Amino acid sequence: MKGMFEILAPLLAWDAALFKFINSHHAGLFDALFWGCSTFGSAWVIIPSYLLFILLASGRRRLWTILIASAVTLISGAVLDEIIKNGVNRPRPLAHFEVRGSESDSAGPADTSEAFEVHNIGPALRRNSFPSGHSWTAFAIATLIVLFFGRKYRWIYLAAAAIAYSRIYVGVHFPLDVLGGACGGTLLALFAWRMTPQKARHIESRQP
Repeated sequence: MKGMFEILAPLLAWDAALFKFINSHHAGLFDALFWGCSTFGSAWVIIPSYLLFILLASGRRRLWTILIASAVTLISGAVLDEIIKNGVNRPRPLAHFEVRGSESDSAGPADTSEAFEVHNIGPALRRNSFPSGHSWTAFAIATLIVLFFGRKYRWIYLAAAAIAYSRIYVGVHFPLDVLGGACGGTLLALFAWRMTPQKARHIESRQP
């Protein structure tokens, strides 16, 4: 993947600059807020919350259809996310911005002028940055909710965006990582919804 990174160098430079701008603007109150968003976006929290929502909001006739579509979306999404992560193998911000100790270490910048002190909250992750799994899951769930339950839930995308932003804020993902995750989750959820029987889809989601 080294050749690909070289081809995309201008885009990755912009990505790193935007990360530094976002990550360098922090305060105690926002530390707590976005760490909370990031924690809620983990699979162990957001997926059970989504399942509870389905059980409370779905009618009995659509329940199993929505559960199956959601399971296909989330399980296949987790597999795809892991495959892409390992294939791209992009360093996390902590590894990217540290000063290289030797020429053989290509994770970070070559000199101190390129280094940046990452504002990191939580685990100090260093590998497999692209795409963001939190963003993938959050946008997949937001899309499933809007498609199956109607446009009145469009505000849920704001929550998904807050989770995605929090991954940059806490220092574990670049902006392109969360954008890639958001696009992947949205497209996969849309595909799963399109594969469900038309009568199981919410009528509001078919309105122009």
